[in-house]
Amino acid sequence: MEQFGTVFAEKPKIEALRCDCPGPGPHAGVVVRHPPDCRRMASRKMTDMIPRHIRPSFPVEVPRSQVRAKFQELLGIDEIPASVEFDVDEPRGEDGLLFTGLTFASYVGETVRATLVRPAGTSGPLPGVVAMPGTGSSAEEVLHQRMYRPTPERGPLLGWGRALAKKGYAVLAFSPKGTVVRRGTRDDWEEETKLLAPYARPQLGMLADEAVRASLVLAAVDGVDPARIGLTGMSLGGLASWLAMSMAPWIRASAVVCGVLGTMEQMIHRGQIERHSSAIFIPHMLRYFDQPEVVAACIAPRPFMMVAPTEDDDMPREGVDELIRVVAPVYESAARPDRFLVHRPPGIHTYRLEYFHWVAEWFEERLKPTPD
Repeated sequence: MEQFGTVFAEKPKIEALRCDCPGPGPHAGVVVRHPPDCRRMASRKMTDMIPRHIRPSFPVEVPRSQVRAKFQELLGIDEIPASVEFDVDEPRGEDGLLFTGLTFASYVGETVRATLVRPAGTSGPLPGVVAMPGTGSSAEEVLHQRMYRPTPERGPLLGWGRALAKKGYAVLAFSPKGTVVRRGTRDDWEEETKLLAPYARPQLGMLADEAVRASLVLAAVDGVDPARIGLTGMSLGGLASWLAMSMAPWIRASAVVCGVLGTMEQMIHRGQIERHSSAIFIPHMLRYFDQPEVVAACIAPRPFMMVAPTEDDDMPREGVDELIRVVAPVYESAARPDRFLVHRPPGIHTYRLEYFHWVAEWFEERLKPTPD
């Protein structure tokens, strides 16, 4: 593994495999030779659906000090709550852990169900982590009894939230808005997105709001240290993590796995856009800034780690390059370059066991110690 400042890149193993697109692709660490008509290969080229050199209309330069407020406006979040009411079920013991059901309301009044898991018999306040799955997964899978991947070469990693709890964290797992278990069909999701647009209420704002509220619920639980709250998730859950951290200054650290983060512009032009609904593209955002400016202004210099596989169609490498170029100097100027870490392993959009170990190590260093 080669180290470039705060960026880690791993050398891929070269092994020819049969292309099975349009599926998600091979196991990370393997290079596939695709035929010329392959959809995944085509996605690496710039799309011809819109002009290649298109630029935002009426661009506005936003000072760094005002980026959070403007981003909050674009996400359609009227206000960031200071506290959240929630209901608590009776805890139950299992596997040396205590499981407690919780419910809270989103700002549109949806009931969000979550599960708090923490080690049984612990004393003293614990660091807390909000754990969120990807679109096709669920909180139940995040808290599965065993940590493993049912399909070795692709698909979700199960049990990683429970594994974090066993390492001494209070883990709050929930299925955020946009997961299959909550959204209905993709057509339902697209219809809702279309109807919300005239109200300037993008789905990603609701996703961010739920993650923010989950962090406040976790911070308010007895036995949890409100000064040591972290966010983590895979794919949609990773997206929710960095969106919420950008809105919530009290979040101490985040670890984002395949979190659709780089630049929106490069995702538009070089990503596999057919993988996404229209909800992923925040209206008017590029008039003001792109994702790197949000991370630089709203997250830095707090501890932030991301896993960006080099063949992840949701995070074109050109966009990740740009994010690093913009964000790394902010951490360096704050004399905290160690707080920004980007892992760039070879591979596709999936959660490998190795990634969990990186997440656990990050929180061990950045969340376990008590604040200075």
